[in-house]
Formats: sequence, C-alpha cells, structure tokens
Amino acid sequence: MGTALRLIIFLLLTALVERVSAQPNLLATEYYHQGELALLENDFKKALRRFRMAADLQPDLVAAQRGMGLCYEIMKDYRSALTHYLKVIELAPRFSRAMYYQIGDLYFKLGLHSRALAFFDQFRRLQLLDELSFTVNGEKERLLEDQFLTKLSGNMRACQISMDTARFKQEVALFNLGPVVNSRSDEYFPFLSNDQSLIYFTRRRPGADENLLIARSNGNGWQNPAPLSNILNSPLNEGMSTLVRDGRRMYFTACNREAVLGPCDIWEAELERDEVKKVSPMNGNPNSDQWESQAAISCDGSTLYFASNRPGGRGGTDIWFSKRQNNGSWSEPQNMGPQINTAQDEEAPFISNDENALYFSSTGHLGMGDQDIFVSFRDAEKKWGEPTNLGPKINTPHRELGFFLSADGKTGYFASDRPNGFGGMDIYRVELGEELFSEPITFSEFLIRDSIENTPIQATASLRNGRLVESDGQGRFFLCLYANDTLEINIQAQGFHPYIRQIPVPEWDNKQFFTTYLLLQPIRTPTPPPPPRPEPELKGDSATFSGGFKSLQRYQLTLYFQFDSDELELGENDKFIAFVGQIAGKELMRVEINGFADDIGEESYNLGLSEKRAKRIALLLLGKGFPINRIAMKGNGELRDGSEKSKNRKVEIKVTILE
Repeated sequence: MGTALRLIIFLLLTALVERVSAQPNLLATEYYHQGELALLENDFKKALRRFRMAADLQPDLVAAQRGMGLCYEIMKDYRSALTHYLKVIELAPRFSRAMYYQIGDLYFKLGLHSRALAFFDQFRRLQLLDELSFTVNGEKERLLEDQFLTKLSGNMRACQISMDTARFKQEVALFNLGPVVNSRSDEYFPFLSNDQSLIYFTRRRPGADENLLIARSNGNGWQNPAPLSNILNSPLNEGMSTLVRDGRRMYFTACNREAVLGPCDIWEAELERDEVKKVSPMNGNPNSDQWESQAAISCDGSTLYFASNRPGGRGGTDIWFSKRQNNGSWSEPQNMGPQINTAQDEEAPFISNDENALYFSSTGHLGMGDQDIFVSFRDAEKKWGEPTNLGPKINTPHRELGFFLSADGKTGYFASDRPNGFGGMDIYRVELGEELFSEPITFSEFLIRDSIENTPIQATASLRNGRLVESDGQGRFFLCLYANDTLEINIQAQGFHPYIRQIPVPEWDNKQFFTTYLLLQPIRTPTPPPPPRPEPELKGDSATFSGGFKSLQRYQLTLYFQFDSDELELGENDKFIAFVGQIAGKELMRVEINGFADDIGEESYNLGLSEKRAKRIALLLLGKGFPINRIAMKGNGELRDGSEKSKNRKVEIKVTILE
C-alpha cells in the first residue's frame, strides 16, 4: 500500500462524522467507526461492509462513501472506487480538495486520460482557494496535497503524452504468458535463452523467499517451471538472473547468505547445458557493503550493469556499470549519470546486444504510473540520450518492471501488475515495433584447434581494437560482432605458427551461434629419415620383399572453405601443402575428392558450389603433379547433419597409396 493511501486512512480515522452530515444517525455512526477499526486491522472487506451499512442507513454520510471508495482502491477495483469518490463530490463538492486529484488518478489508472486531465486540472485550480473552505478535512489534508502536487505536473504531462500517442497506431501485440508461468504470486525479471525455448524468472510467494525458476517451451506452450538449481537457490532470497549470450555464465542476486558483503550482492554461476555447475560471489568491485542487485550483462560479458544504493548516487537506487578487465577483474563501478538516474529509483537494467540501448525501470522519469519502463539510446559519441517512455501499450498506470529483449531483437518480455492478470506481478510478451530494435549483432563462437591433431588449443587472441580474448580449456571463445562487418584476428600460440585472419561476419538469427574454426599450424621438428630398407630379394614372379608384401594405405584430409565461396579458409592452404608433402614420391593408386556445402540458400546453388570446391582442389593437386587419370571428384551438395554450418563448407580428400 502506498504512502498516500496510508495517509488517507489516517485522515479518514480522524474525520468528525458529525461535521460532514446534516443529522447524524447514531447506528450509522457506529457502523462507520467499526469500518475504521477494520481498516486499522487491514481487513478491507469487513471495512467495506461496515461503511456500506453506514451509508445505507444514512445516504448523505460522505465519510462512509469515501471509506468505501478507499477500500475498493486498496483492493484495486478502480471502477467501483471511482463510483464512490464521484458520489463524495456530488454530495459535498468541498468535502475534500484532494478528492479531485484522487478521482483524476483513478481515471488515469483506467486509461481515461482526457477525464483524468480534467480532474487533475481542477485540483490544480482549487489550490487558489483557502484550504479551510474544504470542511473539516481541508487543513488536515495539507500534507497529502503536498504529495499530490509533486506528482501533478508529471501526471498531467503523462496524460497528454498518452492522448497524443493514441493518435498513432503502435504496432505491438501483447500477451500474458499464461497460468503455467504466472500464478497468484509475483513473477518478474524474465530472461530467455537465445532460441526462446527456456525462460528464467523470479517468483515470490506470499510469506516465502524469492527463488529463481526455469521453464521450457515444448513448441506449443510453456511446461511447468521448476527451481533452477539447489546449489543456486537457498532458503534466503535469490533474484534477477542474466546470462552472457554464450549461455555458459549467469549473474544473479543473492541476499543475506554467507559471504554476501551487503544486504544483497551479485553472484555468478557457471552453466553447462543449462545445468548450474558452480556458484560463487563476484570478485572485486561490483559488490560493496551496500545493496547491489538486478544485474544485466552485456552480450559478450564485458560490461556489467546493476542497481545499487551505494554512496555517490543521485537518489534512491541508481544504475551503475563496471567493465571486465583483460586479467578477469572488474573495474571500479561508475554511475550512469543524470541522464539515466534521478532523485528517485532506477532499477532492473537491460542492455541491448549492441550496447547502444539501455532499458530500465524508473519512478523518477516522467511516466504513466507507479513505475514505468524507459529506453535510452547511446549516440556516436557514446553519450546516453534522454530516456524515452516505451508508451501506453507497454506502460500503464500500474507497475512495469524488468524489460528483456530477445536475442533476435524482435520480442520483449516484462512484468506488470496491471488488471486481468493471474495474481500480483505477471510476465508478458510483446512483439515490438522497429523503433526498439538494436543494430544487428551476430553471436559468434570461435574454436581454436590444432590443424593436424584437431585438438583444442588454449590461447589468447588479439582483435582489431586491441582487445584480448582468451579461449577456454576447450579452445572456445565467444564474441558479439556487428553483422556485415569483418573481424581481424591475430593469434600467437607457443608451438604454432602465427595465425592472422580476416573473417566476414554474416547477419545471423542467433538461435545458434555463427561458429568458426581457427586452425593453427603446428611448428614441427623434422624427424630423421628412416634407415634405408634392404634391397628386395625377388623370388620368381612374386611381389614379396624381404620386408613383407606391399599394402594399400589410405591418407585423408578435410579442407574448409569460406562462406559462399570456393576460396579456402586462411590456414587451410598450409594444411594442404603439408598433406601433399606426406605422400610425395609414393606410388599413387587413387584420389577421391568430395565437395560439400552448408544448407544456407537454394539446394541447386549449393550443389554447384560443392562442385566448384571439389574442382578447386582437383586443380591444386594437378598443379602438384598428381596424374589426372588417378583423380575422381564429385560435388555432393548441401549437408543437413546437424553440425555447425562452417564444418559443412568443406572438401574431403582420400588418397590411396601402395607402399
């Protein structure tokens, strides 16, 4: 219950019933006082019954009408509350000046913006009159009116914005996620996997702690949610999860447990195939002895945004950010500044894939209701612009919290306690208009491999902007790259030749990673030649030797090609030369060349592309002296075997040798 409603209850309890009715009915007065007591006990249904009994006995008992309206407003039955508030000013236009604001606020909550604006304006004009002219409540309502006056101009402007934007059709479709995800409890802070088949969210049941849950989509809807992990959830509060887009690291809020520095800290969890393997506090700066919560991690895990009430902010809770350093530590957090933060509360940040759009919830910026969702865009000079309200289709006079934008940039998710839900806060899905899209980003995974052994290599890659990234124990690293750009990469690894490459980055749907293999050529120490074999001892027409019969040996090589091209990937030519060197001078029996393509594009086009790739390798072998009558080549078209697409852009060479 808000501060204003609590103050109204106090005013209601101190009202003199006799002063606001012509001839008080004693039984009506008794019922009225019983309603007051029920209000004190938070039994609003009982209070409503007693106020109604009082009003039935004495219809001009204005305080009873206000009491019924207050009960309905607390129970969020705004239409019924409005009926009784309007009855108050019909019976006694000067019973309460604050009542005009309350009526305007109810119209606002009901989405009737022109009527809300009229009553807000009337409340403003009534400030010119002496407060003592408003019966017994005039002087006592001064504190309440002061609260309303701080909100008045913002609410009037919000009504005008809503009326203006209503003239334009906003192409969004809004859906409640339904009773499987949502319940009579509060559900909020949604975060979805890249393909939107998994949803992580926070649930808080009445009288219980907050926990993180996960639900899976079966293609036709959501399955029953379950706690995310027993090693992550505890008997204390956990909330708002955010994942690096590679799906292998999660950041979440942990409260009051051992090793937490303040009331709540940001912790991290390592995931493997959606299973939590390890949880631990974040090392270094983001956490303090104050409240830190509601983290949002940038696409590739390089920047952490979070809410905190630490010193140095501008108001209640502010949004801060910290950057990951090359050594894995985090920088000292910086406040997002006055464009984002206000004297009130900003929280629940979400950063777009391109890090140029920050979504957050605020009670301090000009909004439509209790708490709204805003977006701020960063310009070419990396400065954040004036936050923009997401508009009346997403924001309402109620509370909206925790916006999330899907990996493909086309779908938003958020929580709201708007009417007609399943309980408190519910999670909604919204299909967005183009104005909310970020620049296209491709989720890119790179796998560093030994080109001969095909084993993973742990190494450091240097990018064009000077950034260093290190592969993990499986040779993997992950980047979020602008689509239709070129990545310049340099890898220096001990025992391998330097690797320098330019990689075109296509536009991708991000349901799966754009995967690229980086094959490093090992530096081999030449092995001494074997001792000379003894001369064969011929026995008649036999083909046996003193060392045994000759046998057929098969050598194989796979070469990878650039996207939509018959050009070899960088590094592949070195593999080819090394392979030819292995079989040079040996008795060649047969060479089989099979070309392949991925399944992007038309099937007939991919068949032709696979043939071009096979032909390219055949020409290279001819150039190395391989006889044409020993070479057979074939284009096999596209592969649909579930492998990464980059692994299907290939030619397989099989060479049979007699030795």
